[in-house]
This record gives sequence, C-alpha cells and structure tokens, in this order.
Amino acid sequence: MKAYREFHVLVTDVDGTLTSPQNRLHLPAVEAIRKLEEQGIHVVFCSGNILCSLLTLGFYLGTSGPVVAENGGVIMKLGWDIPLILGSKEMPLKAFNMLRETFGERIKEAGDQFYRFTDIAIRRTIDRETIVNTLNEAGIKVNVLDSGYAIHLCDVNVHKAIGVRKAVETLGYKSEEALGIGDGQNDIELLQEVGYGIALNNAPQILKDVADYVTEKSYGEGFVEAVEKIFRIQ
Repeated sequence: MKAYREFHVLVTDVDGTLTSPQNRLHLPAVEAIRKLEEQGIHVVFCSGNILCSLLTLGFYLGTSGPVVAENGGVIMKLGWDIPLILGSKEMPLKAFNMLRETFGERIKEAGDQFYRFTDIAIRRTIDRETIVNTLNEAGIKVNVLDSGYAIHLCDVNVHKAIGVRKAVETLGYKSEEALGIGDGQNDIELLQEVGYGIALNNAPQILKDVADYVTEKSYGEGFVEAVEKIFRIQ
C-alpha cells in the first residue's frame, strides 16, 4: 500500500458511500471531505447520478475536483463553459426501446431522463443479468451497470474508469495518484483504475473482490473509516 501522503486525489461514489442506509448525506462524511480539502486533497465525486445533482453537491461541500456523472460519461467543473461528454446516447436509447418492447411496462425510467447526456437509467424491476442476456441476444451492445439504485444503459465505451482518468488528468495527476471509494457493481472499474481502491462493507462481493481494502463499517460510516485510515484525519 502506498503511503497516504502520495495520494493527491480522492475519487468517491455518492449514493451508498457518502450516505446513510436511508440515502441521506452522512454528516461525518461531509466533515471528512471538508478536512481533506483543507489538507489539499482534491475530492472528485464519481456517480451514476446526473450532472446537475453532482455539481450542486460539490458546490455546497466545497470540493475542488471536477465531478464525473453518468458512470463516467460526463465530466464537468464549476467554471467550465461546457461539460466534457465521453459517450453517446444513441445505443442506450436503442437498448431501452428494445427492452420496452420485450418487457413492456416492467421497464420504467428511473427519474427524469431529460438531464442525462449519455445514458438511460431504468428502475431495478428486472435483474441486470436478464437485461444483459436479452440485449446480447438482440445484438445490441451497451454497457449495463447496476448502481444499486438503478440499472444504467451506457455507451459500450463508457464506465467510471474512463471518467476518472480524465478528471484526475484535469487536476494534473495520474490515476495511480488517486484513491477511490465505492459500494456498487458500477464502481468496479473505478477501483481498478486508481492507485488504491476501497470497497465499503455494504458493497457486493464482486466489488470487494477487486478492492485493496474493505471497510468494517458500511455506508457513510465506512467512508469515514476509510479516509481516517488512509489520510489520518481526525
């Protein structure tokens, strides 16, 4: 494991990572983020959530890094004129329409898709494996990611790793100089991309298997445990 002082960037998921089981922001996690920023550590939010939500969160928490939205498909920082778009919505839309034809009203959009640039989020009414198999049989190539809150139909070339790489580069660092924390299946590429990956205890086993460290605690409490262990904040 690298010494904590070698990490200049912390990349973190949001829902299930900075929140309570009730999906409310865990206040000690918020305080930990502010302490990291005071120490000169750039905090980057990397989520399947929409861009405007992450920008608002970053504004109020005072983070200095860009945000990575839509599982790596969109990058933006306050002060930029336009977001950096890393994927296309063409195939995700085709996949959604095909699933709707196959499963009917069981396929429901998760939230307002108007604000999404590169992916389509659907409710978890059908398991990811069934969706993947159905799309494969139809020859429709998209990346299907499960955030634990929605199933995301993404451009086949989009995942959190590509977004993290670009975001960290904008700060003048390399991915190996970043530490990552997550709790979902869609965080696998994030933890594989960074120099040191941490899975929270509430994460599925598939994420724990690729992590360098798994916290004893879950949700926001696990996030605080992780940053206190690595960065020695109090």
